Amino acid sequence: MATLERIRNRAGILVSIVIGLALFAFILGDLITSGGSIFNRTKMEIARIAGNSISYEQFQAMVYENENIQKLFAQTATLDEQTMLKVREQVWQDLLRANVLQPEYNRLGLAIHEDELFDMVQGRNIHPFVRQQFGDPQTGEVNKAFLTNFLQNMDRDPRAKTYWVFIEQEIQKDRLFNKYLTLIRKGLGVTSLQAKRANNERTHKVNFSYTVAPYSSISDSLISISNSDLKDYYNHHKNDYKQSASRDLEYVVFPILPSDDDIKEAEEWMAKAMPDFISTPDPVQYVTLNSDSKFDSKYYKASELPEDVKDWAFSSSVGSVKGVYRDGYSLKAIRLVDIKMLPDSVKARHILISPRGQSQEAMDQAKTKADSIMNVLKHGGNWDELAQKYSDDPGSKEKGGDLGWFPSGMMVPPFDKVAFSGKKGDVQLVETQFGYHILQVTDRGKELEKVQIATLERKIVPSSFTTSQIYNQASAFAGNNRNYEKFAAAADAAKYTRRVASNLLQTDRNISGLEQPRELIRWAFQAKKGDVSEVMQFGDNYVVAAVTAVRDEGIAPLKQVAADVKVRVMRDKKAEKLMEKAKQAMNGAQNIATVAQKLGSTVENAENVSFSSLTIPYAGLEPAVIGVASVSQEGKLSGPIKGNSGIFVLTVTSSAKEDGNPEAEKFRIANMYQSRSFYEVFEALKNNAQIIDKRYNFY
Repeated sequence: MATLERIRNRAGILVSIVIGLALFAFILGDLITSGGSIFNRTKMEIARIAGNSISYEQFQAMVYENENIQKLFAQTATLDEQTMLKVREQVWQDLLRANVLQPEYNRLGLAIHEDELFDMVQGRNIHPFVRQQFGDPQTGEVNKAFLTNFLQNMDRDPRAKTYWVFIEQEIQKDRLFNKYLTLIRKGLGVTSLQAKRANNERTHKVNFSYTVAPYSSISDSLISISNSDLKDYYNHHKNDYKQSASRDLEYVVFPILPSDDDIKEAEEWMAKAMPDFISTPDPVQYVTLNSDSKFDSKYYKASELPEDVKDWAFSSSVGSVKGVYRDGYSLKAIRLVDIKMLPDSVKARHILISPRGQSQEAMDQAKTKADSIMNVLKHGGNWDELAQKYSDDPGSKEKGGDLGWFPSGMMVPPFDKVAFSGKKGDVQLVETQFGYHILQVTDRGKELEKVQIATLERKIVPSSFTTSQIYNQASAFAGNNRNYEKFAAAADAAKYTRRVASNLLQTDRNISGLEQPRELIRWAFQAKKGDVSEVMQFGDNYVVAAVTAVRDEGIAPLKQVAADVKVRVMRDKKAEKLMEKAKQAMNGAQNIATVAQKLGSTVENAENVSFSSLTIPYAGLEPAVIGVASVSQEGKLSGPIKGNSGIFVLTVTSSAKEDGNPEAEKFRIANMYQSRSFYEVFEALKNNAQIIDKRYNFY
């Protein structure tokens, strides 16, 4: 029985061990198979705000949503990188407000009631944003019938629904923000004592004479500074040396330029194409099919053409050809297609009908609607009313579709062509990428001679062989020089220019001379000092870089700021000597002139100086001197005072009290508080939220 009991006890221990190992293996296996979900969550964290972790996926989803809103507003399918930067920044600001301000709203019980929302949209207190989107630009009044119709029918159009949801969110965020701001401002006040003191500081003015013993009067060589002096100063002034994380780089650029063989290939191509270009009866079609640049249908006046092209174009007949010439990295030949008398500008109006989607069915529906409006106009319909009711161009619809005067080339090509070739008063239908335009030219400017030119262009571009040769050169340089010392020596030996990018921050997006170098900046913050990058491509350049300096966020180490510390210690030691010298000069002196004589200096005068002044004549920014002068007795020597540029001694010669207005001062201070209130409160809340911003790891 005893033996059986021991087996049972041991089995229990064994089972516990097995279960423990199995659980550990399960967790370990999950980490391995999932790529380490715990670590991945940290790796994919884009920010932490007030203890809340923001994932890259969450952030990007908000970016995508805002991107679609911007596309809807701009009526475009794509956004450029600059606009995308603004979109991501707006998302970041929204996240800050949601995580920093929303808890404050909740704590204070701030919210938007549905009746309040209705009032902002359709009631007596319509929000300015709604007025901007649905109001008459001339009167500011909202067309409530149109707005109601829009709200009733928006479910039929997903774009309209998205548009309205965005508007509702924005006006609610704005209203909550203003409620919070109002509470803050209502809690701020200025006491009579504050106003009286501020008024005295501004209206009590003094005239004084001063002399200064400048720090430069003592040679640096006469000052002895030890390592302990530097350490003591640094330890007592560490907060002066707070810094953001930054990096310094040196980099070598390998331009991807065409070789002599590439130039020769372009020349041979042009030589072969020229006979056909000269003889073809349709130069426009020939250029469209063969040129590296599309045909430009615009008619040019003389002042719009280069000098050599202008002289040839306006002295030649239609069909004439100007032979091959070099224009940067292109070979060109031009042929005169047409000469016309055309206006330099026209005045027009239009009604734009945009398709509700990208399908052919949507295009057909837009065309049918445009044809119907055209028919109404031909039978006496009112243009202004139709434009205001149906046009999808928000910039002109409220003006009856009036576009005003515009020069040739300002509009998209199909629109431009019809506008400048059409007769005054004609109504025509024009299709562009924006939809269908019902266009009428209402006036034409003075006509002048213009020419249309067909340009046959062959761009001189690096071949794949040339590009690979340049890449191999850059790759060999990067591969053979894996630390900064070798990098610098090899670059100098090969006479490559070592370019410098200093004090790069994690969020920086630009390096002078490089196209969109964000990848290089991200690499710099993942590398160590002395590391050399692999080959990176930015535009038409291959780049190899080396990290030359690493500065981490926090307090800069003494070694990094030693030069600045030494300057400050030097000034303090000089100040000690000059303070003693000034005290001796003041001993027994009856006036400022005697002190100046003993110091080997001169006497300067300052007039109408108040406590709120910033500078004094001939000395610059000296707040300590101004402070002492403002409270000193007339005729009495004051000092010595340690200033920014030297040691000062002064005497007040006279003082005056100007008429002041404490109530006006109270109003001024209150306005200052009001203007600064939200910024300072928001900054305090952000500091308290302990924000960790890691966007630089992803964008």
